[in-house]
Amino acid sequence: MIYLTTMARLVRFDIAPLKRLTLKQLQYFCILNLVILGLIYGCSAAFFSRLVLSQKGFDIDSFNAVKIIIAGVPAAFLLHAGAALFIWVFLRAIGGKANFIMSYFHIGVAAISLWPLAPVVAALQTGSQQPLMWGLAFIFTGYAFALSVRVIKASFQLSCIRMTIATTVTIIYIGCFLYLWV
Repeated sequence: MIYLTTMARLVRFDIAPLKRLTLKQLQYFCILNLVILGLIYGCSAAFFSRLVLSQKGFDIDSFNAVKIIIAGVPAAFLLHAGAALFIWVFLRAIGGKANFIMSYFHIGVAAISLWPLAPVVAALQTGSQQPLMWGLAFIFTGYAFALSVRVIKASFQLSCIRMTIATTVTIIYIGCFLYLWV
């Protein structure tokens, strides 16, 4: 029951319960949030992939959605690990006080904010060009960003100025990386 109450408060931007969690609770909450995120993404990707394949005239009887659904879980963990390491390096350089494992678990707990974004991302990846999807992606990304920044700021014990600098540098770096990648 502590999970549900903690997550209910967290999605309303109340991060006070995170400070009272033990390392073991943080670990379980992180793992549970990432597994659920991976399953949401996997189910959404399987659903939208099936629609795309049927519209293109492919035989969907041999389509194995279970493989896509299960692949969503390791994808969530892999992306989370990369993001956590990237954020940890940037924030330690600016004077953050968290060690890697604590930041990893806190960022994983904040992954609950990505749950509504996962189906939208899956829809966009399958080629959806609906303005509604882009609008939802913008809204849900803003929500996930706001909650994650708040959790990370508390985890690293950074001032508002340092967190603003770190967030700005991170956004510029990721923007440049994505620009060069695409």
